[in-house]
Amino acid sequence: MPPHSENKGPKPNPQAGMQLIPDPPKQLPTTRVPAGTRWMRIHRRRKKALWFGPALGSAPVNRFDDPLGVFRVCYLGNTIEACFAETFLRHPPIRILALGDLGDRSLATVEVRRDLRVVGLYGPNLARLGITAEVAGGSNYPLSQAWSRAFWEHVGKPDGITYRCRHDDSALCVALYDRARDALSAAGERSLTEDLQLSARLLKRYDLALTR
Repeated sequence: MPPHSENKGPKPNPQAGMQLIPDPPKQLPTTRVPAGTRWMRIHRRRKKALWFGPALGSAPVNRFDDPLGVFRVCYLGNTIEACFAETFLRHPPIRILALGDLGDRSLATVEVRRDLRVVGLYGPNLARLGITAEVAGGSNYPLSQAWSRAFWEHVGKPDGITYRCRHDDSALCVALYDRARDALSAAGERSLTEDLQLSARLLKRYDLALTR
């Protein structure tokens, strides 16, 4: 695959409906994630902790899904707060959570088994990439998905993307491509309703009430 060049304007795209974007720079601003790093993920109990989506044949749904359906993405957070906010606070304003919604989900700890490289979509990297925070936090998902595909196609072959949590920007999220599937292992899992102190802390942090 030939390397991408800088600042050549929008790429022609034969795929109808895929948003046009500029080429990313030849050298992507990546961050090393060392082996042994632990991330977290909240998922529905009927699905595996290490689930890469969307399902085969399904349309892209989440921010950094592949618009052409070739690769899959697993979404994680660097803290429980990031996972909680991205799972339960996606459609603000949210003031009440149902106990059943908490009980239907598990909290998994995921360990990185080998060093990874991820593209950071925050801080000075935004200017280096020629983008704004809209790619990581805006409502234009086709734009975010087009950039995800551009990173995935890039000659540098990053393992994924890290970005500020849209609903709690004190934390970071990770969108990991399925080519790094072998780099992850589930290190533990529990129901969100098993730890009452944790649930109470999260509800207090976001000023939420709980109902049956």
